Amino acid sequence: MLCLLFCEIPTKMDMIAAAYGCESDEEESSDPWASSRVSAKRTAVFNEFPNRPLKKVACRLPAPKLALDSFEVVDDPSQHGNRVRSFPHERGNWASFVYLPWEANSCFVRAVELITNWFYKHGIKLDICDDFHISLTRTVILRHHWIEGFVASIRNQLSDAPRPFQLYGTNALSVYINEEKTRTFLAINVEDPVGILDILVEKMDSCLKEYQLPAYYEKPSHHVSIAWCVGDQKEELEKLALDLQLETDQISCNMDEIRCKIGNTVKRL
Repeated sequence: MLCLLFCEIPTKMDMIAAAYGCESDEEESSDPWASSRVSAKRTAVFNEFPNRPLKKVACRLPAPKLALDSFEVVDDPSQHGNRVRSFPHERGNWASFVYLPWEANSCFVRAVELITNWFYKHGIKLDICDDFHISLTRTVILRHHWIEGFVASIRNQLSDAPRPFQLYGTNALSVYINEEKTRTFLAINVEDPVGILDILVEKMDSCLKEYQLPAYYEKPSHHVSIAWCVGDQKEELEKLALDLQLETDQISCNMDEIRCKIGNTVKRL
């Protein structure tokens, strides 16, 4: 009788298992001990000593569904301006690049507004970039266990780099497209009187080589991307850029800080 009462009264473990949606791998049975996954040996003991309480085996709880779903990433371009992810999301991989932040002073902001408005009048709507910078590397994938060593390598390479230094924006525009041809960028070309940018790129290439990551482009054209649009519209933008006569005050920027963006984390170097 005591054993039957034990089977009929739900235990705390039963209630927790029910809340988690714990399911037995076995088919349903009318035997009240079936859900306990009682072995044949224990069944024999129960038959021999019917008045002896039989310890019920707890059901192992699965991970909550919410915890499992939290690791599933669905790329929805509509959530971020129809941009398409350059790399498929994979746990432990981080899209990363090294860059120089460009301070958008009033003269620079005015130039960006004039340029984007001119393109809009000619039928192309451009989205202004979230931040302005000069890239020193491609966007590469870092494994999580590489991050600390990679950042330390960059800091070591930059230990003797001259800072601060001055860069200048020109009135010339360039058009670029990403390797996946999912976005087209409009950029202001940068003048580097001292040639420091090529030196920095060479130093960053050395860091990338340690991790067998692709180096920056050969003979890079240094620039500040100011706006972008979805898809491959390189030809259309280049034609319009030739007709644009941009006359603005001298654009300059004092460069002092170098940064490395890893996922959503920014390391100041």
